[in-house]
Amino acid sequence: MGLLPDNLKQCKMYGIEKDSISGRIARQLYQKNTIAVKGYEEVELPDSFFDVSVGNVPFGDFKLYDKRYDKNKFLIHDYFFRQNIR
Repeated sequence: MGLLPDNLKQCKMYGIEKDSISGRIARQLYQKNTIAVKGYEEVELPDSFFDVSVGNVPFGDFKLYDKRYDKNKFLIHDYFFRQNIR
């Protein structure tokens, strides 16, 4: 967020950080952006909301439960990709 090119400074940016200390630091550093401090699976985002997604994919051997995708039984990283690639 801090190294965004000047020609993109007017973009709306959103961040998700599970760690509370890192999330609070991000909120202070990037006060014009929206930073959710909670797990990715807990953040409610509308489908087809973002134009671009950049992330540190959360890999793990556990499943998330989301009514929209329960039938797929996605592991956390598969859920992340499904949420961000439409």
